[in-house]
Amino acid sequence: MPSSLRSVLGLGGGKVKKRKSSSSSTPQRKNSSPSIASWPRTKPTRSLSSKSLGSTPNDGHDPSPSPLSTGTSIADLTNLIRTVPEALRLAQSTMFDPIPEAHSGMGSVRTAEILNYRAALPPVASIPHVTALLTATASNPSAIARDIEQAARSGEIRKIIIPMRGGLGETLIPTSDLDSLITKAQEKGLIDGHTKHGFLAYLRSNPGTTRIPRTVPSPDGNGLLLDVKQTDALVRAGFLTSPSGQNGGHIVSSFSRPEDKYTLMSVETVANAISGTFHAVGGRDVIHSSGGTGIPSALDTLTTTLSLAVPGNGTYLKLVAAAVAHLTSLLEKAQYREMTESSLKEKWNGGIAGDATSLAKRSRGEFAGILPGRTKKWKDFYGLRFEWVLDEALGMGVVEGFETGSVGRGIRLI
Repeated sequence: MPSSLRSVLGLGGGKVKKRKSSSSSTPQRKNSSPSIASWPRTKPTRSLSSKSLGSTPNDGHDPSPSPLSTGTSIADLTNLIRTVPEALRLAQSTMFDPIPEAHSGMGSVRTAEILNYRAALPPVASIPHVTALLTATASNPSAIARDIEQAARSGEIRKIIIPMRGGLGETLIPTSDLDSLITKAQEKGLIDGHTKHGFLAYLRSNPGTTRIPRTVPSPDGNGLLLDVKQTDALVRAGFLTSPSGQNGGHIVSSFSRPEDKYTLMSVETVANAISGTFHAVGGRDVIHSSGGTGIPSALDTLTTTLSLAVPGNGTYLKLVAAAVAHLTSLLEKAQYREMTESSLKEKWNGGIAGDATSLAKRSRGEFAGILPGRTKKWKDFYGLRFEWVLDEALGMGVVEGFETGSVGRGIRLI
């Protein structure tokens, strides 16, 4: 067949071109088929996304509570502490929960009030709280008491004792923090430089004392280290307080010892006094101190000593006493006056769910329950941590822990 006829009929080179076009379209289908088949290949992508979600608690943006907010983590930390100053620092650093970043129910004004209130509290911790933290590492309470006395006599810490408050009124403060408070008081003009140096000199020369005379003589015998005006300035600044003002009434704390509730004088003080002295029978004005008639003698007024104090310690004691009282009231409402630690923590937090699902909903803005700022924990206690209050109650002996054997740890009211 002539080539011209082949070209007219579409044979010859046209077929070759058609085959080329068909052969060229075949790889296109082959190339398009993997793109369609790539849909089932989303499993590795899902695994990567789930892995990334699982790693979010380590990226610093996890809305769940910090590790210190669980009892197990605090127990792990207590196993690491060995000395009284370490326990004191741990008690100070784990006192409050962090303010929720989102959906807290608190405005900027309330947030500022909470932060200012926390900053105004003194850096102290009660002896029962420190004892509760050291119980896991010490052999017995007697060994802990010896360690506290040794740390106080060595000058690492300072004991601040407020009568009529029981164990709650026996607090500890690091010596460095007390020195900083005295320096700040001098910078604010509450005390002058001579009073500051004289007060610090007396504290350093008497590390284990909890009292100071109204007039402090100089160590070299020339003049006075602190006179009456200077000690009065320390009283106004909050570093000293009068024992007669503390004992001169019937205001007794709920956590006072039995001898404080009924006799209004400490059995421990009488037992340590020298036989045949006034202190062995309760003091020179024992009848007046116990609420009887009469007035204290002028000699006792002139020779009285002042007790060491910390500015803001009253606010601290009021907060802790109210928190422990609220914790015990929750147990009183429970059947048999006991409940599991997880249930007690949920009631302390105001019924706010703390599981992962609820926290994820809250982070996405889907949380529709009660907000943290509306609970008693944040309205009255400024975000006081549950584990911290529980350690305080355990150290004071108002509650005790026990193992249920099935649902975790239980807390019982004594």
